[in-house]
Amino acid sequence: MARRRDHVIALRLNDREYRHLCQQVAISGLPREEYLRSLIMGRTIHPRPCTHHEELMRKVAGLCNNANQLAHRANSTGVAGQQSVDEITRIAKEIWHEIKIKY
Repeated sequence: MARRRDHVIALRLNDREYRHLCQQVAISGLPREEYLRSLIMGRTIHPRPCTHHEELMRKVAGLCNNANQLAHRANSTGVAGQQSVDEITRIAKEIWHEIKIKY
């Protein structure tokens, strides 16, 4: 069932206020109405992550996935393959290098 929004509120802004609103909406990555509803409801609005954050998060997720697989194998067999350990080490070094360069 879709949520109904029957109430429309007209809001007048001067040029400065309007520019500020547009900048904040652009930073948030939200549609303007969603941004305003979030403000009204007292939600914390975070800036949309930069595109290089997405790449970094994907690499971190891959590292975590590999570490989880390695831990699972080590728990079930009592040993972890050297190839898996080397791969996790390589990915961790790559991520650390990227963090040092970009942040």
